[in-house]
Amino acid sequence: MECCGKDCKIKSANNSFKKVVFGVAIFGFLMALASEFELFYLPKLMQILLFVASYFMLGYGILKAAFLGLLRREYFNENSLMVLASLGAFCIGDGAEAVAILLFYRVGEFLENLIVEKSKKQIRSLADLKVENARILQEGSHVQIPPERVKKDDVLIVFAGERILADGVVIKGEGSVDNSALSGESIPQSVCVGDKVLSGGINLDGILEIRATQSYVDSAFSKVLELIEEGSAQKSKSEEFITRFAYYYTPIVTLCAFLVALIPSLYFWALGGSFMQELQTWAYRGIIFLVVSCPCALVISIPLTFFASLGRASKEGILIKGSSYLEALNSVGAVVFDKTGTLTKGILSLKEVRTYGDYAQDFALSLAVALESHSNHPIAKAILEARETLKNVEVVVLDSIKECAGGGILAQYKGEVLALGNARFIKETIGQQIAESQSEKCEIFLSLGTEVVASFVLEDGIKEGAKDAVRDLGGLDMYILSGDRAEVTQNVAQQVGITNYFAPLLPADKVGHLKEILAKNKALGKKVIFVGDGINDAPSLALSDIGIAMGNGSDVALEGADIVIMRNDLKKIPFVLKLAQKTRLILWQNIIFALGVKVAIMLFGVFGIANLWIALFGDVGVAALALLNAMRAIR
Repeated sequence: MECCGKDCKIKSANNSFKKVVFGVAIFGFLMALASEFELFYLPKLMQILLFVASYFMLGYGILKAAFLGLLRREYFNENSLMVLASLGAFCIGDGAEAVAILLFYRVGEFLENLIVEKSKKQIRSLADLKVENARILQEGSHVQIPPERVKKDDVLIVFAGERILADGVVIKGEGSVDNSALSGESIPQSVCVGDKVLSGGINLDGILEIRATQSYVDSAFSKVLELIEEGSAQKSKSEEFITRFAYYYTPIVTLCAFLVALIPSLYFWALGGSFMQELQTWAYRGIIFLVVSCPCALVISIPLTFFASLGRASKEGILIKGSSYLEALNSVGAVVFDKTGTLTKGILSLKEVRTYGDYAQDFALSLAVALESHSNHPIAKAILEARETLKNVEVVVLDSIKECAGGGILAQYKGEVLALGNARFIKETIGQQIAESQSEKCEIFLSLGTEVVASFVLEDGIKEGAKDAVRDLGGLDMYILSGDRAEVTQNVAQQVGITNYFAPLLPADKVGHLKEILAKNKALGKKVIFVGDGINDAPSLALSDIGIAMGNGSDVALEGADIVIMRNDLKKIPFVLKLAQKTRLILWQNIIFALGVKVAIMLFGVFGIANLWIALFGDVGVAALALLNAMRAIR
């Protein structure tokens, strides 16, 4: 029966491995015969036949690839170079070296595959997390369907140890979710009814019922997989250059190898030497030239370096859409930050309670909590979170609760009007002016009857690591573009250490300022990074040279940004810049080392100083060392 798919690939790989093993065994046997410890005599013809058998066993895949290349009119590549060199060695009577060329080329392939698989591990670990079936609740029973059929509002049943297949909200159960595959966050997230969960997380304990807020296709995890596929397909300028370089380099060195073999032979024959003897000598040197000139070290190591770096970034919860963006990070001259949700947490928190007259803080806070328990406003959430600080909890009964949009909230408490809101709202409620502080923070007031009871100061706190990230980016120009009040933006800028800020800005104004920064840096040959939360900064993310979205995998972040930092950790920005610098350093090390060694061995070979074994090191050895150096990017 004809094999297909994965089974066919496994069978083909096993057959290829067996051929290589037999080929190596025969070659080892022949080399033992050629050593000074001859155990028994083997006729010359038999040795030649065994060398031919070993040659075809080791070189079957290479010969096949070279032949298929000829059919596609791809006359010059690493396979055709190895075939020409090995056949040339056979023609001048060096069977051992002919087989050695293919053997060491195979060793190089093995090392390449080993290192590529290791470098793929971090990225492929995400793609391999796809689940065959989803379990949903239909008419009270569990039904298994393909993940692609999961729609919005379906109820997913996720057992312990299973992966969440769509973004959603927990409607039943509680447990811990491991989000490390998406965000790199090692600490599990505790979830209960009402909590949001992202696809890709693993339910560690308990049974969760989750109502999908996105279909599987639109979920964060599915978009991450698409992003990885896009990133793997997108080449950097360095990769494109080395591909073009190899396209012209390979035929040129092949021609040079033929000229090395032919021209000196004709020259010394014209001076009276034996043409066949000269041809044999110079053909050997031409083969050395041909073997060592193979561009494998560059063609393989440069893409692998980028791939290893992308894998390293993925391990840190940083998804880069392609190696071109990783390369562009080396030319960054400025970083532009959004404020809310990027440098700050984007969530208000209660920082201070000020009371007036004889009112106690606990009493004022109890009244405020009672009022805000009837609201979903961000200020209400900040007040409600502070209820845990109450020492003397008083049961507050309110009547006639009414929320006034843009102002505050009203109620009746023991026959008097109780109000909580901004200064204008309280002034209208009690009919008299109130004293506002000049703080840049948000301040709301609580009144009872005709007097102000207390004021509550709230602020959007600076993210942990924001100051450290800005300090680590110290050599770059940094800006804040915000739609918030100028005094609030100034306060944030001073706290994190950024001197350039613009506020308040409408979305169009923000784009206008970003264009000016882009033009200034373009004139200097520099790139500009824009860092936003990926939701309301889509125009700026798209306009910038490199858009970095902060967040936990929101749709806009994954679709609009060039780099997505899955965790809200600003310190990942200097990390990815350092990773880009390390990647470029490794690239130049490999280029200089590979070309330097190869040119030296080419010259030594032409002058008869280097032999074919040194040429083999110049090809396979240099490629292996370049690959191992490239792997430093993943550590």
